[in-house]
This record gives sequence, structure tokens and C-alpha cells, in this order.
Amino acid sequence: MCQASRSIGANVEIMKQFLETICIRDGQPQNLEWHQRRVDETLKNFYPVHHHTWTIDKWIDVPLEFQEGLVRCRIVYDAHLLSIHYFLYTSRMIHSLKLIEGPPGIDYRYKYADRKTIEELYNQRRNADDVLITKDGWITDTSIGNIAFGKNGRWYTPSIPLLAGTTWKRLISRGILIPKPIHQSEILTFDHFKTFNAMNDWEQSPVCPVANINKCVT
Repeated sequence: MCQASRSIGANVEIMKQFLETICIRDGQPQNLEWHQRRVDETLKNFYPVHHHTWTIDKWIDVPLEFQEGLVRCRIVYDAHLLSIHYFLYTSRMIHSLKLIEGPPGIDYRYKYADRKTIEELYNQRRNADDVLITKDGWITDTSIGNIAFGKNGRWYTPSIPLLAGTTWKRLISRGILIPKPIHQSEILTFDHFKTFNAMNDWEQSPVCPVANINKCVT
């Protein structure tokens, strides 16, 4: 895997760490204002007395070898900016999902660097492309992004996802998605689904029949 990275500095305190994944197309970072909002909200919640001075746009410096094509920029941070990594990226298209109930108390409201619980659920996907995680029977997210369900020309998305992604928020703000609670028993009332995240944006994600969601509840 071709990649480049840069460590920003060491932090002697033991802190909870977070991720920010930013899409870079032909050298241009995408939707930075939405990513910055999430960083600011996360730090305000976990470190209210720490005034961070870094902004994403000042630290992203795309290396020459990543100036063309699709690149994933992975930022790791806590109260301080820790590291930035760049990877060449191939879009991951999701066509099938395995419905799976998350463990009691699952919480991914913030984009934690520790994704152990999510990865354990993903490993139970069997022959599906990804898992569709439920919480007490209510639809939340897949392991790598949010989901929307199509019906009569409109798209609906779970109103309480595990992670309110930056693309999820942006699409709702533009009126493309309508947030509403969606129970697993309602899946077959829709026609299609799409999954999406910062790296696999709405326009590039395939439209798939809901029959491709394993163990749908009738």
C-alpha cells in the first residue's frame, strides 16, 4: 500500500484518541468545513478546558505522489494533533449487508480511533460486503458508513445513527436525505438502499435492492 505519513508531536498524557478521514480528489481536500466542525465538537466535549489552535486546512499538505486520483487522508488526534497519513484509495462498493444486532450499550457517537467493537461486528458479515448494525432493533449504520433507504423517489436515513457522519449531515442539510427512525421490521417496506461516507460519496455509491440485506424481518 502506497502511503505517506507525518507525526505532529508526542503527547505524554494518556487521552482518548479520535480519527478524521478526509477525501482528497486530485490534490484537493473535500468538505473540510464539515470535518472541522466534528473535530471542534469532539474536542469541546472531551477537553472543554483545552483550547486547541490547529485547523485541518493548515495541516493538510498533500505529498506530490498523492496529487492525482483518490486519496484517503487519515488524521489521528486527541487534545493535540498527532499524525496525518495519506493512502491511495480504491472505492469500496457495498452491494450486500448482513443485519446484526450491536452489543448492549454500543456507543460510537464520536469517531473514536479505537474501532475494536465495530471491527468485531464487521468480522461477522460472512459472505456479505458489510454489516448493518441495529440497536434494540433500530437501524443505525454499516461498519464504515451511513445508510439510506429509497421509496417513491425519496431517500430516508436512520435519525439516530451510531455516528452522525459528515456526509450524512451534509446530505440532510441539502434536503437529499430525510431522517427518521427506521426499525429492522420496516426494511422490506423500502425499495433500495445506498451506503455512503466521506470516501464513498452519495453520487458514487450504488443503488441496491433491499433484498440484498440478509435476514430482513418481514
